[in-house]
Amino acid sequence: MKKSNIGIIQILPTRVFRIYRGGYLLEKFRDIKNPQDSDYPEDWVLSTVKAIQPYGISDESISKIRTIDGIDNLEGLIKHFPEDILGKDHVKKFGNSLHLLVKLLDSSIRLPLQAHPSKIFSRKYLNSDFGKAEAWYILATRKIGKENPYVLIGFKTGISKDIMQKLVKEQDIEGMISFMHKVEVKPGDAIFVAPGIPHAIGEGIFMIETQEPTDFSILVEKSIGTHILKEKDCHIGLGWDKALDIFDYQEHSLPEVNEKYRMKKETPSFNRGGKLYRLNGGEYMKSCFEIMILEEAQEIEVSFEGRVASIVITKGEGVISTNVGDFEVRKGETYMLPASIDIHKYVATKSSLDIIISLPPIN
Repeated sequence: MKKSNIGIIQILPTRVFRIYRGGYLLEKFRDIKNPQDSDYPEDWVLSTVKAIQPYGISDESISKIRTIDGIDNLEGLIKHFPEDILGKDHVKKFGNSLHLLVKLLDSSIRLPLQAHPSKIFSRKYLNSDFGKAEAWYILATRKIGKENPYVLIGFKTGISKDIMQKLVKEQDIEGMISFMHKVEVKPGDAIFVAPGIPHAIGEGIFMIETQEPTDFSILVEKSIGTHILKEKDCHIGLGWDKALDIFDYQEHSLPEVNEKYRMKKETPSFNRGGKLYRLNGGEYMKSCFEIMILEEAQEIEVSFEGRVASIVITKGEGVISTNVGDFEVRKGETYMLPASIDIHKYVATKSSLDIIISLPPIN
């Protein structure tokens, strides 16, 4: 493959309006003075996806970048340099589609109960090759109110589509929640949410969310914070009967939920200069994306097998050394490593580096 002179691309803050409030921990992570919650609780750090908003489709979610050759967003960069950014094999197989979406997300209220479509459902009903499998890596938490930070995930016994349809029609939120498992979470926890799995992120959770590149969500609550949603926005135009087919009504015990949905760290590649783990979320996750965790990096050489990668610096300061130059990085910054940069090195300066890496599926 021809190597370009494009180096590591810094992804600038790309805040996106959502129907819930949050962002305090996100702004603290980004080292913003006087951090606060707002209606922009998400930062889309690797995105060519347009967000579905109550006011229409928005391109505010296309990741902004430090300008390269007059180009200031990720979509434009890929359009001009597809093979350099995505890799020749990727472009041959998938075209110019990034096949990945990565966000920083911080909730100050509980998000609405929801589920996401699979690839098969999306192809049949939503004119898309992608569903919305997603993975959460918890970066930080804060206690809001009396409860410890938690997520709701998976159904308990006794649920069915007919019961859910009745609960949605009556907007019996307490009834819906009564069928959900509540799982406490802490920094370092990782959860894979396959399509169809009912879930809701609780208040006070700051995470990296790696997912398929869509904004499809079936929301069974119409009232979220100060926002009242139209029904068509909740079921994304599918109608409730079709939309509720997306939900996985399989029943689980709490131990089963923890075993099934918590991702495991695979045995690391040990190196005196750091530890590189892969998160194992099962076979379906492998078909969607991959996540690696680099911990305690002092000086370690890494290859992503010619794939584009999202890089979130979660701790420390250092340099990423590549064949086209060295790039200084620090906690709170976000980058994209183009496929044209294969073998590269992470070198800590003031303190060891921790990094979360998200990649598209292997070609």
